[in-house]
Amino acid sequence: MSTESFGVNTKKHIWLVSELFYPETISTGYIMTEIATSLTKDYQVSVVCGPEFYEEKGEKVTVKPLPNINIHRIQSKGYNKNSFISRIIGHLKVTYKMLRLMKKKIPKDAEVLMVTNPVLLLVLTSFAAKRRKWKINVLVHDVFPENLVVSGFLKSKTSFVFGIMKRIFNSAFTKMDTLIVLGRDMQKLFEQKKNSKEGITIIENWADTENITPRPIPETATKKLLFAGNMGRLQGLEILLEALKKTENEAYTFTFIGSGALENHIETFMTTNSTTHIEKHGWIPREEQDKFMADATIGVVTLKKDMYGLGVPSKFYNLLAAGKPIFYIGDVNSEVHLVLQAHEIGWFAEAGNLEEIAATLTKIANADISEIKKRSENARALAANEYSKEIILNKFNTIFKN
Repeated sequence: MSTESFGVNTKKHIWLVSELFYPETISTGYIMTEIATSLTKDYQVSVVCGPEFYEEKGEKVTVKPLPNINIHRIQSKGYNKNSFISRIIGHLKVTYKMLRLMKKKIPKDAEVLMVTNPVLLLVLTSFAAKRRKWKINVLVHDVFPENLVVSGFLKSKTSFVFGIMKRIFNSAFTKMDTLIVLGRDMQKLFEQKKNSKEGITIIENWADTENITPRPIPETATKKLLFAGNMGRLQGLEILLEALKKTENEAYTFTFIGSGALENHIETFMTTNSTTHIEKHGWIPREEQDKFMADATIGVVTLKKDMYGLGVPSKFYNLLAAGKPIFYIGDVNSEVHLVLQAHEIGWFAEAGNLEEIAATLTKIANADISEIKKRSENARALAANEYSKEIILNKFNTIFKN
């Protein structure tokens, strides 16, 4: 007689570790919650995570139970992520509390899936894992310390501090059993870090083809371009704004939706330059993204120069789901650029190149509607055939089966 007859679950037990988890639905919180939910089809799932909310919400949020997921939370008052000092102090507190909770709850020989935030927790876990015989799988959303140079927190890759941090983080990443990266450029970067191709696998972000529906491209003379998401230091928004100013007489409008470290810079730019073709809105709940993407003609995805291998914006995949042609600003041969080269879904301009970005904006503004419709159809087909949530989440389930 099986042990399940006595109410004992014989499925393999998977532990997830993430600072953000449901009911936080921004970025990592949403992604890790969906992965956990998918894993419950084949495994027991437990989660070690932060408090329910890190920031005050403007309205009351109803928190629903997650079936078959056992959640262990730390208690924290949160911190201001746009303040450097507050972020450092908050990061240290969260790291200490989460590591202590991991040691208390996660048994020896456990299989763990963790994400790269909080980053200090990644380093400390690399030491704790050996003693506790944890098998650690890391979903790499942030590549340290290289991203600290691009964001301006470190001066250069030749600095003494960068050299020390690189040795620390390379050692931590090398100790992990599996690194799950988001694209081919990130894969190449980690092969160099580890001096090996072993233990590195690609699982892309997914397109929410279930909840995001393609709408007919608006047949208006004025193209509507949309940037929605984090307005941070790694998006290269400063040079995009200069390109928008340079092409203000072209037949397009540009909408920013979201929040982040540069949102005040965007508002100041709009006021100083008295722009009439740019508008900005604050954070909009994920549940409403289908609505605000519906009116857009083109979806805009940007990364700062030298972000090669350091990240793949998740917004790219949901814009594909919405059937939006993509205007991508980034590094040559980065993951999104490779996808654009292989599929006729949009336009590319190299990050940091003001003239090329402005010229591409002009090309988009004057593009024939039939060309845009064709790229829209290609975008939605690509999302459904290669990046649907079912396809991508099954890759995580398969990792643990193997």
